[in-house]
Amino acid sequence: MPPKPQQRVAPANQYAPDATPKIGRIIFHIGVAAAIFDGFWGLQNLALTKDYIGTQYGGHFQYLTILGLFGTIITMFLSGICDYLPAVQAIKTFKRVFLLFALPVEIVISTIYWAIILAAPHLMLPPNPDLTSSPEPSSSNAEEPLFRIPLLMDLSMHALPAAALIIDFFFLEKKFKAPASTYGAFALAATFGAGYSIWVEHCASINGAFPYPFLTIMNPQQRIIMYVGSTFMAWAVFRGLNALHK
Repeated sequence: MPPKPQQRVAPANQYAPDATPKIGRIIFHIGVAAAIFDGFWGLQNLALTKDYIGTQYGGHFQYLTILGLFGTIITMFLSGICDYLPAVQAIKTFKRVFLLFALPVEIVISTIYWAIILAAPHLMLPPNPDLTSSPEPSSSNAEEPLFRIPLLMDLSMHALPAAALIIDFFFLEKKFKAPASTYGAFALAATFGAGYSIWVEHCASINGAFPYPFLTIMNPQQRIIMYVGSTFMAWAVFRGLNALHK
């Protein structure tokens, strides 16, 4: 009997090749990327943002939120390309690397941000005594003299990225397997955590204050604990989500 033809096996952590564009997925991924970028772009047009952040060393990129946003935008953009060219495995590999980074980071950002905003907003938002009332609703009480942004913009930067990445991971992606889920996840979390801590400390040494007030009131030892704790939190979040993925 002639030997049976071997079936093509998809690489680990990847979908089987398929040359048909996924229109629904394209709309989802590109739409999310556009909504997140629109929130960031709207931030540039706020006068108070220009006066407070625009004059500082590092600008917007001293904020973990903004770094996470661009990680998510890149992930969604690469996802849109994968949806249009699903048979190109190299693009899927790059997308999954960014997903491995952005997913836990955005969940940590959202968790810490909303917990502090609800419990003690003055520890997250910088003071702004000159704030005038705005007809747009904000994410918290407008009576306190804190630097605030409109609610929809707030949600697009501090809620939508994490929600979209969770949906993408559980419904449109396969779970990560070793070594990506073990060494890879830990290496990315540790590298980014160390890199951001060095960067934000450098910016604060020039600006005289940290971008987040809760970091300013901490001493160096407390900040180190915060950086290390957040890094391990991101790694633990990924491990938990990956374990829940079927």
